[in-house]
Amino acid sequence: MQSTHTALESAVKAAPRRRVRRAIDPSAAILPPSRDLIGPPCPLSNLRPVYYAPLFPSLHSPSGWSTAMTAPSSSSPAIPSRPHPYSLAEFPSSASSSHSNPRQARLHAVARSLHAKDLEWRLTRYRFDSFNQDFWARMNTLFLRARDEYIVRMERERAGLAAVRAAKEGDVDAESFPPQVSAAVAGTGTEDVDLAPFYAEYLGKTKRAYAEYNKQLWRMQIEMLWPAVKASARRWRWKWEVWRAGGEKL
Repeated sequence: MQSTHTALESAVKAAPRRRVRRAIDPSAAILPPSRDLIGPPCPLSNLRPVYYAPLFPSLHSPSGWSTAMTAPSSSSPAIPSRPHPYSLAEFPSSASSSHSNPRQARLHAVARSLHAKDLEWRLTRYRFDSFNQDFWARMNTLFLRARDEYIVRMERERAGLAAVRAAKEGDVDAESFPPQVSAAVAGTGTEDVDLAPFYAEYLGKTKRAYAEYNKQLWRMQIEMLWPAVKASARRWRWKWEVWRAGGEKL
């Protein structure tokens, strides 16, 4: 009897344990981060992607607008709180205007207006970051490709000159043909290749592209100054509206 009990205990211990996953409550609001987040740098552009937090994270939740911005009544059916592929803040319902507390009703109305303007500002910043990302990824790719081609060309020329010199001296080495694999391709060091002429040539070819980029960059930054001021004013206005409502928040 004891041996059977011991065998059962060992079998239970040897059996693989299954991890029990908790069921996700569809009614729970999944809120995005409330602070800006910075990601790892891109290997091509060397720029770090930025996530810009919304002014009202609750309006971006999958169940968002129905739970945070509406109050279900007996006459109107409640909006289902299951995960939605779109932000329900973009589709205001008729029940959203029925609030028993006038202060809360005003806060909801102000939040709607500020939320739409904040979304436009965030999209503007994302377009600006995408412009920088596309330019530097493209230019760095062209630079690396041109540098590798230059290194291969220089090594082939060097190998050819060495072969001609050896032939003139009457000591032709069969191993000098074909030329060795470039250092850029083989992954070896390139300290013996003079890259100064390549840098001068490359900067001359891309001078116009960089000049156009700088013009566009300054133009976009100047155009973003006033929207940035209005974005800061929206945050201060929301704080003032909350204070005016007696410190009540959504």
